[in-house]
Amino acid sequence: MEKRLKKDAEFEKAKRELLKAHLERYARRTNTQIIVTALIATVAFTLGFTMPGGYHQSGEVNEGLVLLPKKTAFQAFVISDALALVLSISSLFLYFISSMYEDPYQVSKLNTASTGLNIVSIIAMMLTFVTGTYVVLSHSLALAITVCMIGCFFFLLVIILTIKMIFDHKVEKSKPERFIV
Repeated sequence: MEKRLKKDAEFEKAKRELLKAHLERYARRTNTQIIVTALIATVAFTLGFTMPGGYHQSGEVNEGLVLLPKKTAFQAFVISDALALVLSISSLFLYFISSMYEDPYQVSKLNTASTGLNIVSIIAMMLTFVTGTYVVLSHSLALAITVCMIGCFFFLLVIILTIKMIFDHKVEKSKPERFIV
């Protein structure tokens, strides 16, 4: 019986240490994601007031209004910027809310949702860059298209990594369960 109690105590200690290591890694990852989210929110907020093409100057009829509101690329810029801002702020809010929970399951669900919002906000931020660059370079179509094509490599990377993650997840799911001690 004494051997059994000793083994149980060792098992519990190992389990606590493993849980502690997982929680520390999880906290570092979450902190990194919060920093990225805050940076995206800051940049998206700033871009909302720093419009490509600028504003009508003082003394003009439309003083203070943007110069390019009817261009489709400008409209796409504004929409993608607003999307990046809303998604990143929503993600920050979920991280904030998750810090109030003690239940690891609830925290995990909220952080998973935050991570998803982060990913989509990063994609929206890249779309903001591509459309904003296109708007200001539209007078030089060859340069505008070149920059857009370079920016689109990011979207190709996202597609490739998403497919890889799905494949890896399916492979991992098909493996038998492993118990960590």
